[in-house]
Amino acid sequence: MTATPDAVSGRWAGAIPAALAACAGAVDLLALAGLGGAFAGIITGNLVTAGYGIGTADFAKIAPTGTAVAAFALGVVAWTRLWRGRPRAVVGPLLAELALLIVMAAGWAAAGAHPGTAASLALLALAAIAMGGQSVAALRLQASTTYMTGTLVTVLQDVVTGRAGRRGSALRQLTALVAGAAAAAVLLHALPWAVPLLPIVLLTASVGLVVVNRTSG
Repeated sequence: MTATPDAVSGRWAGAIPAALAACAGAVDLLALAGLGGAFAGIITGNLVTAGYGIGTADFAKIAPTGTAVAAFALGVVAWTRLWRGRPRAVVGPLLAELALLIVMAAGWAAAGAHPGTAASLALLALAAIAMGGQSVAALRLQASTTYMTGTLVTVLQDVVTGRAGRRGSALRQLTALVAGAAAAAVLLHALPWAVPLLPIVLLTASVGLVVVNRTSG
């Protein structure tokens, strides 16, 4: 997805998609490093890994990637259907995502930050559903938060052609994604129990900023 101007305007318009991208980066890091080796929100990488697993008959690679892809798709479909009558709704979809991340955090804590195979797949599914839901909300904000290939293409095209374009917002999203993943990695090694709390805090901040932005606007 290429970055487009944010659907919200006002003082915090840029901070909202940035916080969501950081949230997605943190969730993907947790999923990749702590929940079986699949991404929660990066489908292309999961499909390639699943193809590798199929080609080598490695079920350990097929199970988590297949779970993540199916769960992400479920999240997209569910969020789209639930809010299809309210095309401008953002707070509701984000609150639903927040609820899933809280359940995931509770499961992670209950497993002592070291879930077994079955628990990892269950928590990965929750994370991927949440990222699918966030992707629907991000489309309503007209911003990239869970996948950044198109965003990187936009930045490079603008650099090569010299266009001002949306270079600033695209770079902001890419930086936020990496920052969220990096922060989650630090927590994973220092305070493993706290890793799921990071995306929860970031998502809560996003919801608050949406409300403040609309109220002040």
